[in-house]
Amino acid sequence: MNFHFTHPIWLFALVPALAWVVWLAVKSDVQTAKWRRWTSGTIRVLVLLAIVLAIAGIQWLRPIEGMNVFFLLDRSDSIPSAQQDAAKEQVNKFAAKMERVDKGGVIAFGSEAAIEFNPNTAVKVEKIQAVVNTERTDLSAAIRLGTAGFPETGQKRLVLMSDGNENIGAAIDALAAARSLGVTLDVVPVGVARMNDLSVQKLGLPSNLKKGTAFEAKIFVQADHPTDAKVRLYRNDQYLGEQDVRLDSGKNLLTFPQKLTEPGFYNYDVRVEAKDDVLPQNNRASAFTFVRGEPRLLLVSSEADGDATLSSALKSMKMEVRTITPGQFPTSLAELQDYDSIFLCNINGGDLGRDNQKLIESAVRDFGVGLVCVGGDQSFAAGGYRNTPLETVLPVSMELDSKKVLPSGAVVLVMHGMEFANGNQVARDCAQGVLAALAPQDQMGVILWDGTEHWVFPLSKVGDKKDMSSKIAGMNQGDMVSFQGVLEKSHDALKKATSNLKHVIVFSDGDPGAPSDSLLQAMAKDKITISSVLISGHFPPDTMIRMADLGKGRFYHVTDASQLPQIFLKETAVILKSAIYEEPFKPVMRANSEVVRGIGANEYPQLLGYVATTPKPRAETPLWTHQGDPLLAHWQYGLGRAVAFTSDAKPRWAKTWLAWEKYKQFWVQTAQWSLRRTENADFATDVSLEKGEGIINVEALDARGDYRNFLNLQAIVVSPKGERVVLPVRQSGPGHYEAKFPTKEAGTYAVNVVEMDGAKVVAQQTAGASINYSPEFSVPEPNYNLLRRLAEAGGGKVLDLKNPLDNPFLHDRVKTFQPRDLWEWLLRFAVILFVLDVGFRRIQIEREDAQKMLATAKSVVLFWRPKQKVMKSDESLSALLARRDAVRAETTKPVEERPELFQPTAPVNLPLPGNEPTPEPAKPASEGTPHTGEQKPGPASGMASLLEAKRRAQKKK
Repeated sequence: MNFHFTHPIWLFALVPALAWVVWLAVKSDVQTAKWRRWTSGTIRVLVLLAIVLAIAGIQWLRPIEGMNVFFLLDRSDSIPSAQQDAAKEQVNKFAAKMERVDKGGVIAFGSEAAIEFNPNTAVKVEKIQAVVNTERTDLSAAIRLGTAGFPETGQKRLVLMSDGNENIGAAIDALAAARSLGVTLDVVPVGVARMNDLSVQKLGLPSNLKKGTAFEAKIFVQADHPTDAKVRLYRNDQYLGEQDVRLDSGKNLLTFPQKLTEPGFYNYDVRVEAKDDVLPQNNRASAFTFVRGEPRLLLVSSEADGDATLSSALKSMKMEVRTITPGQFPTSLAELQDYDSIFLCNINGGDLGRDNQKLIESAVRDFGVGLVCVGGDQSFAAGGYRNTPLETVLPVSMELDSKKVLPSGAVVLVMHGMEFANGNQVARDCAQGVLAALAPQDQMGVILWDGTEHWVFPLSKVGDKKDMSSKIAGMNQGDMVSFQGVLEKSHDALKKATSNLKHVIVFSDGDPGAPSDSLLQAMAKDKITISSVLISGHFPPDTMIRMADLGKGRFYHVTDASQLPQIFLKETAVILKSAIYEEPFKPVMRANSEVVRGIGANEYPQLLGYVATTPKPRAETPLWTHQGDPLLAHWQYGLGRAVAFTSDAKPRWAKTWLAWEKYKQFWVQTAQWSLRRTENADFATDVSLEKGEGIINVEALDARGDYRNFLNLQAIVVSPKGERVVLPVRQSGPGHYEAKFPTKEAGTYAVNVVEMDGAKVVAQQTAGASINYSPEFSVPEPNYNLLRRLAEAGGGKVLDLKNPLDNPFLHDRVKTFQPRDLWEWLLRFAVILFVLDVGFRRIQIEREDAQKMLATAKSVVLFWRPKQKVMKSDESLSALLARRDAVRAETTKPVEERPELFQPTAPVNLPLPGNEPTPEPAKPASEGTPHTGEQKPGPASGMASLLEAKRRAQKKK
């Protein structure tokens, strides 16, 4: 038997402890029998031995048979599809040699790892169902997941099937941790070498420039052989020119002299083409730079003519004002850095989109850009801002005071099963978005067809939304046959509703049967509007268009599922108009602030309407409406400032304001308060992206060129997906500071380095860098060196697929052991022995008592021992009857026939008168003549027994 100790150091305490116990047993002054002393000492030694072994963590290593193998399949972009299919087939070939006690599992990995199936005795890979990001290769993630997924028993082996082009993580470190747990690693190289490949490694630009400064755009190109190529350069999507170059084998540096004379944001794009290049994905790179000048303002408006007066007032600040529509909104955070403030003029949340709202939130919070939201009938709660990033940034909330009674809206969603990838989940997400945008007093219902027409939940008040949200998450709609039934149910429910605004949104691919015109006309008569959303329609859109026309709603023809959430949000806003107050009122000034400085409380003209909101706790609210709702509110949000004006700046509600002499002053002061406040820092920031991480380098010099040391610098990094991380930038040399951040996605990483003075931001500088394509395309061949190192470090081998013995289930099989902890049993044993030792030392048992106990034990054993012969029941009964008859015959004889009854049991001597014998003293029973009959002991014999017991006790003592 094999044993193992988890804490073997405790074994060193065993020898001195045993020596002490033996010495105590020998030198003890306790007066007891020798055999009792040594028995007690032996028990104590056993107790001590059990306790020490338990503390040392003794384990029994039970032999276990079987091999557990996890196959790690590389699914990244660098592995061609044919190679991925071949890897699956190779797994099946390996599994065909499994023994009955073996188990196999599969893990797919790219940027992350996922278990396709856990180890089991049957392995058959037909199609990989696990979904992983394929833009990166993280070998360490696969190794860690495989190590954690093994069963507790059996030999453990990983089989890595990859090209070894690791561009994130550290496989060697993960393998070292796996080896400590008894895991080995085999390698099967996959992938192909690409010939005649060139790639653009980087486009280098200064992150910040002064107006008119000359610089060079540096292009780094990697080629695996000498070749002729054509280089084209673009700036802000405008073609600048091209150049024919000769590329040498290896790294090449190309430069384009540039000069920017106007302030703004500039995005450069370079493309390199060669005749024999086999992979165009890695032939492009982009970068951006800023030229700082006067503040710039971005005005987003869906009605440029209506906002012309506002635009003119802002331009009087001698700053550049750019007016765009929601569809022209910048698509990257880097582009938004070109502006110091953003004006949103009556913009619907659905038109802006959630992604753009997240850009605005990050620009304000992380980069100090200002935001001014001007109201209207498409803004705030009426524009679907509730539970959006835009609501988070603004100083007002879309949830109204419970004491405020407003008309409610009611909406019914008609959900149809979609025949595109993940269609029903997209529909569930859209329904959840509608629910999130509604107020608690609004009503909502969802109806679908899944074999029958029924409500997921009937039209009812939204309330706290938890129950409705869970039901939406569980709905699974089918392919509807006809619109007639679901619209009839929707009509009946909405007709009974007391809401002021009633709306139906039909989500379908357009193939169900059309509803009757009479039904649509009846719904319109009951003031129920209908909008239809056609997604991936494979039928003519006539039915969907007719429903929207007769229902006095809108028709959407959507070809991209990503457009659906903002469409549903925009349609939800139809029933949110109940938050609008359209009645004349005069603004009430309750406090003073920098925004309204110089304007008296009685100078504000009348307004004709606004959207009801609730001020947030930290917001400053100088202007209020006659209903006690905020009209003007502002606050600091992160590094930036945000303003909310709940009326509009157009003729609809601000008709009298347009002619107000202080109209321009009001909006100029609002814009100036919102502008980016922090000064540009005088340090130089550079961001580079290498091997799965970004590196921020900061050089800090003062005006005299001396190093600036011990600065408190922080970097705010925003990924292409909008994920934000704040990092300390630590000093690594004189005037040099550095920080690193992970880069998993391809795209632009925006970086803002801020200088802190306590809790105050005193300066900032914006920079960034772009990952132009997946790093999977940057290396033209498998990394065989890394694969061999992993096999050696993992105690395995690089498998030769031509050798049938190079099978992970066959080679180098060893017997493994499963540890079984014994400490609990040892402690139980020690407790029992301890009790036995105490009883043995404290309880004195004499030889006679021991004999009695032994006799008692024997009697018990004999009592329970089965008799050798068992009499039959009739024989036993006849014997008992015969014995009864014999006893009765004996006792019923006449007296004269039984002379023994009158015979004495002992001779009787009757003394003659005068000759009575002198009585002799009584003798002990042991000395007298034995009696043939029973004799009751007299008083003398009782006293003798007591004296004898006393003598025995004194002898023991």
